[in-house]
Amino acid sequence: MSARILICYLVKNSGHHTAACAVELALSREAPDAQILTVDLLRYIHPRTSRLIQKTYMTTIKRTPEIWDALYDKAVIELLTRRVRRLLQHGRNRMLLQLMDDFRPHAVVSTQAHPFAVICSYEREHRRNIPVWGVVTDFVPHRFWVVEDIGCYVVPTESARDRLRWLGVPADRISVLGIPVNVEIAEQERRALGRDGESRVLVMGGGRGLGVGYSTVKNIDRSHGVFTIDVVTGTNRKLRRKLVMKRHAFKHRIRVRGYVRHVPVLMYNSKVLVSKPGGLTSAEALAVGLPMVIVRPLPGQERGNARFLTAHGAAVQLRSERDAAPVISALLSNSTLLEMMREKARSLGRPTAARDIARAVLRSIA
Repeated sequence: MSARILICYLVKNSGHHTAACAVELALSREAPDAQILTVDLLRYIHPRTSRLIQKTYMTTIKRTPEIWDALYDKAVIELLTRRVRRLLQHGRNRMLLQLMDDFRPHAVVSTQAHPFAVICSYEREHRRNIPVWGVVTDFVPHRFWVVEDIGCYVVPTESARDRLRWLGVPADRISVLGIPVNVEIAEQERRALGRDGESRVLVMGGGRGLGVGYSTVKNIDRSHGVFTIDVVTGTNRKLRRKLVMKRHAFKHRIRVRGYVRHVPVLMYNSKVLVSKPGGLTSAEALAVGLPMVIVRPLPGQERGNARFLTAHGAAVQLRSERDAAPVISALLSNSTLLEMMREKARSLGRPTAARDIARAVLRSIA
């Protein structure tokens, strides 16, 4: 009988979704006969609530980020919201019961804390003996990941493991395997395409209007040297249109891309990445050994990622967008410094994380 594995995430085209897809691909390679179902669990079981939560989060991040920073990962907030979270995360939801009864998974993998808590609650109430895996996609796990008694955790680093242990998770429920990324496929494509010898600064625009903006790209354009600015705008259509319309105003050659399926292919052919430090973007950069220049980290998880990356020498964080030109000029003109940052990044990267996670999940149901 083939294995049935349910993979849960939140928000399509988010980092959590990218991680879920990486695990799905790795599982399909490790167990070709496995049945794999990947779903946005909150949208599936609470479609109206999902839209409200997402809209509230985006509004808060854009307009009052200091409020999100004050709320994020605070013990008092965890305590005050416990009752509400129990209402949203209980395992008796009609749509959830139908999903679990119809698909009957042998294991469940969640790449975000909310679906992880929901599935753990379901398992606690129904005792199906289903292995439940929570894959942490940032370098500093927050306290809302913690679920008593049930579930195993995959974390990116030893320091993340220590953080979960400090929060009360037993060591035998934590595996240090990395953040799942599709770097192996990207490397195969890169080898097939080869290098074009062009010096590139890769800029990740940040979806939904967050992160790098037009002014950041203009500041990068002030840098010395000869290179191409390769901008990936993702779902930020407004930024893409503006860059395309004004591309002739840049002194450097500029290439503008929308949604890119395999970002690591571009990373392999770049000298530096300029981006906000999302967990998946950062993990991809580390896996290919690409130094990062961090701009506009979002409050909460991304500020934790920024501290981790800069503390380990794999990234530089800009105090202001105006610093982009001198910092990038210095990096591109100093091959020794750039190589040192590459080595630091490679030492932190886990390019086989998705495969390692897939194998761990399959072993848990063998």
